[in-house]
This record gives sequence, C-alpha cells and structure tokens, in this order.
Amino acid sequence: MTAVPPTTPNPTPTEPVNIARTPYRAPHPTTPRPVTTSIPILRADATGIAAVRAYEDAPSTSTIAVPVIDIAAYTRSVLDLTMRLAEVIFASGAGAEDATAAMLALTRAYGLRGTEANITHTIITLTHEDQSTHESISRSRDVKYRTLNYAKLTATSELIADLIEEPTDVAEARKRLATIVSSKPQVTLLYRRIGWSLVGAGAAALIGGGPIVVIAAFIAAFVIDLLTTALDNRRVPLFYQTVVGGAIGPLFAAFVPLVDPTATPSLVVVATIIMLLAGVTTFGAVHDTLSGFYLTGTARLIEALLITGGLVAGVAGSSLVLARFGLDLRITADVTPTLGILAIQLVAAVVIVVGFALGTQVPWRALWVVCLLGAVAEVIYLGATNAGFGLVWSSGAAAMGAGLLAAVGARIVRTPPLVIIVCALVPLVPGLALFRGLLQMSDGDINGLLNLLTAGAIAVALAASAILAQLIVQYVWGPGRRLQRRFVGPLMAVPVRLSRKSAAPGPRI
Repeated sequence: MTAVPPTTPNPTPTEPVNIARTPYRAPHPTTPRPVTTSIPILRADATGIAAVRAYEDAPSTSTIAVPVIDIAAYTRSVLDLTMRLAEVIFASGAGAEDATAAMLALTRAYGLRGTEANITHTIITLTHEDQSTHESISRSRDVKYRTLNYAKLTATSELIADLIEEPTDVAEARKRLATIVSSKPQVTLLYRRIGWSLVGAGAAALIGGGPIVVIAAFIAAFVIDLLTTALDNRRVPLFYQTVVGGAIGPLFAAFVPLVDPTATPSLVVVATIIMLLAGVTTFGAVHDTLSGFYLTGTARLIEALLITGGLVAGVAGSSLVLARFGLDLRITADVTPTLGILAIQLVAAVVIVVGFALGTQVPWRALWVVCLLGAVAEVIYLGATNAGFGLVWSSGAAAMGAGLLAAVGARIVRTPPLVIIVCALVPLVPGLALFRGLLQMSDGDINGLLNLLTAGAIAVALAASAILAQLIVQYVWGPGRRLQRRFVGPLMAVPVRLSRKSAAPGPRI
C-alpha cells in the first residue's frame, strides 16, 4: 500500500489568502474600529497629528478611518524633538522635574501614549512603548555642560508651552528650537563679565564696605570671571576653577590697607565668596531632592559641596601664602547688617540682582521684577534678623515672601518663576557665615564647623522656602494641565495653567 499525502483544499474565491503584512494601527483604549477608507501614510506633521487625535478621540462605535502611519519614523521624530527641548531647558538651569514634566507633556500632545521619561544627574532618558506590539523605542542624551542662561530657558519654555497647546510640524518646531539655540547672546561677554563684577561690588557694599573696598571687590570679581572663563574654555575641572577664584580675593584684599588703612580687607574676600557662590547649584539640588529625584539631587548637592570646598581651599591657601611674605590680612568677620543703613543695603541688593541678571542673561522684560523682589527679600530678611529670628529662619521668611510674589511677577512678565526667584535671592547667599566658619577652622576653633553648617542651613532654607511658596501657589490656584504622572514638587521652569477648570484655562506661569 502506498501512503497518500494529505491534501490541502484550495481556497475558494470568496476566501482570499491575505499574505500582506498588517499595517500599524494607532492604539485605542477600546475595541479597534473597522477601516472604512484607505488613507496615505502619515508623517509627524500637523496632518498626522490631527488624524491620530481624531481617531483616539472618536467613540469606539465610530467608523472613522484608522490612521495608517509609519509608527517608527513618527515616534523617533517626536522623541528626538522632545529630547532636544528637554536638553536645552535642563542645561540652562531648569530642574529635573521640569524637564521630565515637559517631556511627558510634549509626547502626549503629539499623540504618543505609554511614554516614560527620567533624568539621572546628566543623563536624560525617554522611552515609548507601543501598546499593541509592546515594542519600545528609547532615546538618551548626556548633558555634559550646564550653565545658567535664563534667556534661552525662557524662550525654550515658551516654545514648549506653544507646542503643548497646539503641536506644529516637527520640522517647524526644530527650526524654532534651532533659532533659539543658535541666536546671539542677549548681552556680550564683556557685559556679562561686568555683571558678575557688579555682584561682587554690591556684596561688598551690602556687608558694610567703603568705596575702596567696593572698587577692590569689583576689580577682583572681574579678574576672577576672566580667569575662570579661560580655565573653563580649556576644560579645566570646576573644582580647580573655584580654587583659583577663591585665591584671587585675598590677593586683592592684601593691598586694600595700603590704599586705605582704615578699610577692612576681609570684606573683599567675603564679596568674592558671595560672587562665586551665586552660581552654585544649591537651589537646583534642593529642588530635585524635594521633588523625588534623589539621585540627581544628591549628585548636584555633591557638586555644590565640591565647588564650595574648592572655594574654601583657594581662600585658605592664598591667605597662607600671603602670610609667608609678611602680608597680614588682619581678617575680621564681625560685620552684621542692621536697619540703620537700610537705604544703602537696599541699593546694594538691587545692584547684586542687576549684576546677576546680566551674568545669567535674564530677559529684559523681567529685570524690573527681579530688582523689586530682591529689595523686598532684603527688607524681610533685615526685619526678621533684627526681630531676633536668627539667620536661618530669617532667610527662610525672605525666600517665602519672594516666592509668593514671584508667582504674580511671572504672570506679568511671562517668565518662569525659577528665573525670578533665583535672581531675587542672590543677595541672601550665606557668604559671611561661610567666611566666619573658614576663619575659625583655620585657627583650630571647632565653632567654625558650626558656622559652616549654619551656612549650609541658610542655603537649604532659601531653596526649600522658595519651593514651598511655589507649591502653595500652584496648589491654591490649581495647575490645569494634566500630566501622566503626579509630581511631588511644583513646576518652576515650564509654564502651567493656573485654573481648575479645563474648559476655561487660566493664565500661564
């Protein structure tokens, strides 16, 4: 007997065999709808976004055509745009929470669901998972250099808000971002350097320095910025930059008594310390930690401590070298601000704010707001210290008042609250407490450690109180924009809607 192989019946004409690959269909939370018409492959432009949104918003019983798209190309283009925007705001001074929130909101606005975003110190990661095939596309970017550039941060934040509200073509959005990134600085390098010099001069006047001390602090700050910029261009580590910057202050302070024997040379050193501490990322470190980004916050806090350590090493080393050559600085750190010279201190605080605004390129429309809030914060601080609340609580009260008013100012001048708050709190940087601790530690006094801890407590109080103020504002007014996850802290660098009504959103801050 011969085995007969089984035969497969031929398909009938009414049952054609479909061997073509099934095209991708945009995911929908309910049962997929039938295709009624064929549409061309969509790209990541306005037409594609409109089609995806129309399909996702339509009820499950609708017979709207399923948009057939090149999902890989669409996802890659949206993820790339989102990563570029997040990198710019993160590198310009925004916190990890703001950059993560911006990424989630942007991908959702462009129709991508199931997106996860995360930031670990300098690594930005963005992943999208296809809900139908469970295939993932990931992007990551390393932000190697971070500088405070509030003009670029503000412009990019406005672009992010526009894209969230009304997504445009990805190519057009990239052109707008490229224009922001490649645009000329708001002020030239010389004016930025003069701005940092004004921070040093204003700090000297704020703690009671005379004309000679103010001039010496201005020149010292100018030289410090010149040298640190040259070292930064040669990729010298930041620690050694601050060591060099800290060593410049005592060198100029040593020659102040030769010009004016009645002047206090220590004030020049304190002024340069305040100028160098103004750009330290303590605010960002506290913001990231309180927002739940513990790794990022800890890394930034270690970076701030490293910068402060380099500053202390530079000041102490320079003082020892000068002592070897017989140049006694006769440093004293017993200058305490009082209400008796309130007018001078307010002017000095405004000068510091103006200088910091020039150095960080704050938008011109926000300059008057940061100056006003800087003076208000100084008044609250002086009033609290003279009332006996101590340095830490007085600093916290000043930061709380400036943070609450910054929400109003941000709405008026259309600037992120982060820009206004950081600039307003620069005059309260604890340079004097840090210098006291440094002097006592150099003399073997254990109380110097307590003063160093006090300086750290003041820095944390400034950041924590300002963040709490923004949290209260956004909780009371209610941000109307919904994100995919619930964030712990407030959003301070990306605009949010202050309204609880989704139908009639309020103004952005």
